[in-house]
Amino acid sequence: MKDQEFIDIELGEGESLAALLQTIVTQKREELGTHAVYVQEIVSTYDNHFTIIIEINRSTY
Repeated sequence: MKDQEFIDIELGEGESLAALLQTIVTQKREELGTHAVYVQEIVSTYDNHFTIIIEINRSTY
């Protein structure tokens, strides 16, 4: 089963979007105890504001 999570962020001056995304994905992976957490899409909402769509695969084996 795949779930989605929507996260709204504001990118501060001098912040890297890539670094922030890596931090978010790493935190989610640690919280959930799985590596099946991915950035599905990034939507620019307005200046330095983004909605990040995270995909979480909760498949059981």
